[in-house]
Amino acid sequence: MRRVWLPAVLALAACNPQPQHAPNSVTASPTPSSMPALQITGSGTAKKPVVINQYQQSGNRKLYRLVARSYTSRSAQSIAQATFQEPTVTFYDKDGTKMTAQAPTASLERGKQVILTGGVHAKTSTGLNLTCDRLTYDQHTGLLHGEGHVQITGMQGGQQQVLTGNSFTSDIKLTQMVMK
Repeated sequence: MRRVWLPAVLALAACNPQPQHAPNSVTASPTPSSMPALQITGSGTAKKPVVINQYQQSGNRKLYRLVARSYTSRSAQSIAQATFQEPTVTFYDKDGTKMTAQAPTASLERGKQVILTGGVHAKTSTGLNLTCDRLTYDQHTGLLHGEGHVQITGMQGGQQQVLTGNSFTSDIKLTQMVMK
């Protein structure tokens, strides 16, 4: 991933010279509503894409790995969001089961959720396939929530089984599921 932080900060500092203050002067801090939003964009290459690895805070278990072509990050007033183009996200369950999902876009919301949108196609390491319009992974619960045209297919007893619905909530393995 290209590092654009230091040059961007230096460029911003150079564009905003600070006035000289009297030795005992008091300066007012800007109010949160006057703070401008910060936007950072970046892109990877075929050999060096943008990569985000998220680990559990307690312990060292990997929760997910996101690989994308490019990103845009925005933050203002303790709200942070990053949007990724052409992402592939691999989610990891406690027992080692994985689910790999692809979608046109993904976003990270305050470091708590990964949201894939625009038509999600996913496959578990146990062979189940999932399609839906939107897929949300909650980092704190470890659960997935899918919405819109949900379809899960897989083999059971030598026959292909298909589940359909409007929404679902499940673990990463798609075994503990509530489908609506």
